[in-house]
Amino acid sequence: MKKNTYRKYISIIIGACIMLSLFGCGKQKYDLKLPSGFESKKTSYAAGEEVKVTYPYLATDTDYSFYSDADDMKKGYTDSEGYVFTFTMPERDVTFWVTSHNSMVYEPPVEYTENDLMKMVSGDNMLFDYYEATVGTDGGDGYTEYVLYSWEGGHDLLLARYTKSYGEEEQMRVCRVPESTLYECLAEVNRHGMKSWKDGVAITGEYYVVQFMEDGNTVRISSDDMPEDGFSAFGAIEKCCSFTWKVYAPKGADNGHIGIIDDPDPFPMYTEGVVQPGEWVCPSCGYTNKGPFCSECGTRRPSDTE
Repeated sequence: MKKNTYRKYISIIIGACIMLSLFGCGKQKYDLKLPSGFESKKTSYAAGEEVKVTYPYLATDTDYSFYSDADDMKKGYTDSEGYVFTFTMPERDVTFWVTSHNSMVYEPPVEYTENDLMKMVSGDNMLFDYYEATVGTDGGDGYTEYVLYSWEGGHDLLLARYTKSYGEEEQMRVCRVPESTLYECLAEVNRHGMKSWKDGVAITGEYYVVQFMEDGNTVRISSDDMPEDGFSAFGAIEKCCSFTWKVYAPKGADNGHIGIIDDPDPFPMYTEGVVQPGEWVCPSCGYTNKGPFCSECGTRRPSDTE
């Protein structure tokens, strides 16, 4: 009798383990971070689970913009559920953002000069900061920095670009950019797990810093914290900032680039097989670059091309 009871308990335990495995209950869960208005059946999911998020609370005469750091997310709409987002949960937390504007309120266009915008830049309204520098070299230190600022002039943001070369004064230019730039940068931070970096690998000759605001506090991540594959994270953020700058840069910025409004083709294609002075071809993806990292995949520039 006792033997049969023992076997019965073993069968129950095995069955429970199988059910846990099938439904993901025994796997590590990752948080689904949703602001007010979003809905999902659960607040955490195991990697590989299918996730469905809805946004049913839609106001009339309102335009919505949605952002997320989920991978390969699909977006749809139904009358019963509103906006519907589906994706497969990765091995990390996933965050959603939303912005909305009243489409029926007329806001007359206001013209701002670049000098006007510069006066609105302040450390008190910094939202995101990307900084890269060359340090400890014979040619002297130099840096490039992109900083996103909020302002009272509209729903968009201000992007300031600071550059300094050896023996020269710091140069600053500023332009207006879409607010999506901020969420694209934050999505890369989350996608690469940068907030969990620790015990990083020190590098020489170069230094990188990312700073942003989170829950009223400043989060700072530097290349001193990054793991060996951390270059791709900084490369992805730099690509986001520099691409946005090229599109919206003011006249005369960026070595004569005159801005997308005046330039019908601000991104001329590289001639295949022809590498210009100072450029290098990424050995990983074949993309042609000028900076220290590949703007396509984040691979570091080989030393024999410098």
